[in-house]
Amino acid sequence: MQPQYIQIAEQIRSQIATGKYPVGSRIPTENELAQSLGVSRPTVRHALDLLTSEERLIRVKGSGTFVAQPKLIHESTSFVTGYREECRKKNRVLRTRVICLQTEKAGEPISTSLNLTSGEMVTRLTRIRYLENLYNNAPVVYTTVYVPLKYFPEMATLDFSDSSFYNALDSRDLSVAHASRRLEIVMPPAEVASELGISPFEPAIYITFLGFTKDRLVVEYTQSYYPASRSSFQIEINRQE
Repeated sequence: MQPQYIQIAEQIRSQIATGKYPVGSRIPTENELAQSLGVSRPTVRHALDLLTSEERLIRVKGSGTFVAQPKLIHESTSFVTGYREECRKKNRVLRTRVICLQTEKAGEPISTSLNLTSGEMVTRLTRIRYLENLYNNAPVVYTTVYVPLKYFPEMATLDFSDSSFYNALDSRDLSVAHASRRLEIVMPPAEVASELGISPFEPAIYITFLGFTKDRLVVEYTQSYYPASRSSFQIEINRQE
């Protein structure tokens, strides 16, 4: 038989799932739960500790315990796929706001990452991505992609607010077949934090991405910032024999 605190935790999980305790709502106090369930307060506390560790609940000192907004799980660290395609597979409605689309000389580390000589031109595309009805439509990622102008000269003339960047690459025989990613936890630049609607002192998950064609041509260097409070990442790893 399961320990009593696990049974209580499962009961509260079920009440969250059925909407008795919606996201953002305050749940009863430890004393109230102990009395209503006929158990000891330490048992209730143990159950709430478990749910807090699972990020289903959040405790606010002096205010109480609240149902947390589940973090968005991104799978892009496991597969080479566009964010639009990932959202489509999960039946999410993606909205995009383009804040920059221009050609410019590649500085460091862009030129080195893309194997370009100093002064070569790139196209820079910066976008804010939103998911409808999630986090009150707050942004989920601030992302900038750099592409060598010589490979995709007409890129700056296209509209990427409703079209897929990866589809554009695919149609030009520049499909990304292999990727290299690096993930860090950083304090985002002030302008990025402002666009994401977070404090400059709130950490962000910063991912740099290099995209290669099947011929190992580097066609994409991307820098993305995800609010740490709203994001988690699924990483698939296969054991090598």
